[in-house]
Amino acid sequence: MLVSWYDGVELWLVQLAYPLQVALVFAVLVPLSWGVARGVDRALDVLAARFTRGRDAAGGRGERGRTA
Repeated sequence: MLVSWYDGVELWLVQLAYPLQVALVFAVLVPLSWGVARGVDRALDVLAARFTRGRDAAGGRGERGRTA
């Protein structure tokens, strides 16, 4: 069932004029790519924060230029 649906969408897309194909692909891929990039960025931020906290708690230098 999914294969026949995909074949129908593919056939419809191929029969469109080229500028419409490009516009449709951008309308789908740009938000999708942005969402994936944002998710990867957040995941890497979480991982970096986890490793940074552990290193700083063990005696990191703290903020630069700050004297107590």
